[in-house]
Amino acid sequence: MQLHAVEGKLSEFYNHFEEHFFESCEATDTRLMGVVAMRITWRSKENPRALFYQVLHLDYSEYGIDDYFEFDCTPNSTTYQENREAMKYHWRAFTSVMGGKIVRISPAVMLRLIEDALPLAADGIEREYDNEENVQFRHSATVRLGLMKDALAHEGFTSDECTAMQAISAVSPHQLTVTETINYFLMRLVDLDYPAAMYLSDLSEDELRECELTGIGLQTLMRNQIKPGSDEEDAGLSGHPYRCRMTTLGAMNYYHSGVVVYLNGDYKKRDCKVTAIAVGSIDRMTTPEAAMQLAQSEYITVFDCRDRMLNSFDSEKFSFLSGVDPQHVPNGWLYTIYNSDNSHVNSADYRLSDDVYGYALLSIDGEFVLMSNKLSNIERMDDASILSIYSPFLRLDGRYQLDTPIFHNLCNSYGVIFRELIERPEYGD
Repeated sequence: MQLHAVEGKLSEFYNHFEEHFFESCEATDTRLMGVVAMRITWRSKENPRALFYQVLHLDYSEYGIDDYFEFDCTPNSTTYQENREAMKYHWRAFTSVMGGKIVRISPAVMLRLIEDALPLAADGIEREYDNEENVQFRHSATVRLGLMKDALAHEGFTSDECTAMQAISAVSPHQLTVTETINYFLMRLVDLDYPAAMYLSDLSEDELRECELTGIGLQTLMRNQIKPGSDEEDAGLSGHPYRCRMTTLGAMNYYHSGVVVYLNGDYKKRDCKVTAIAVGSIDRMTTPEAAMQLAQSEYITVFDCRDRMLNSFDSEKFSFLSGVDPQHVPNGWLYTIYNSDNSHVNSADYRLSDDVYGYALLSIDGEFVLMSNKLSNIERMDDASILSIYSPFLRLDGRYQLDTPIFHNLCNSYGVIFRELIERPEYGD
């Protein structure tokens, strides 16, 4: 007699997907940023009103799977409302920070995107930041996605009809400008995301791997300044040259690099491809040098609301904070407002930090502090605050333009008020 283990429904090895029909998959068109969020919907075979959701966040540079959740939403069950709210919360948390559009994709595209991310989630890969808990999470998520693939294969759905390039195209913006093409290409290249860099260029994976920029290891593109080059810079390479000054962050160091990127189109053309890249210099920078390269003015508005808003604060009453979830920081509650799109990539002076519209801090001591690196943004946040129902409880303490970053120091300094920090900067240390 042979004994077989029968997995219960609470086991991660139980295949819930076999009890459901695949219904749809929504995804963010953010593959060129190196990430894609998905919400996959299944409908119960026994109860058409019952839905099963997967909400996941894929990373194509280091971890493969950043987050993965499942939600059983069966009407009239004790967990129905709780699960639906949790599903919506996590989906909003993923999509609100990405700045992309939501697109519906086919099962073949969905499976190809997942399959291309899974190798990065495998055990035994060296990562800069990792721990046993993350390793176990990725293992469990991989098991669940494997069961999902088995259930879809039973229904005749596979990734066979979709190539990696087709999958990238399905979840990427089209009609890119020259500046977008260059910024996305360099972003993906230094992130060692070779498939996406190939999608944006005519270069092979071997050519990309041999580029001097990749020898440093995994990097984040913090800033990139683009200027059209001259014909004398063609160096025998085909395409129009564009000079780039890049600031990147590696494992423990900042780097400043000078490169020339060649494209088969000029500033008037869209959806052109990178034809070549020539690296002129790669220099390691000190942290103070990097800070100078990345520095931006901070526009700050400070309201005093002590004893008037703290006990009844509802962020939804501010138009710019609608749908923004707070993060607890040492000095109160921080709201980070992201831009609704990735238009900041379409800039000849690209900065990673420009994906943030602005910040709001409700401090422990009763200050409501707004900050943005853009004057137009802080003006809109100012106006919206004054027009909110909290206007009678907000007393303006001042508006400031600071060339030295101070806002995040304020957030991380317990009990400090803004004026103390600018009058005695050491107070926040």
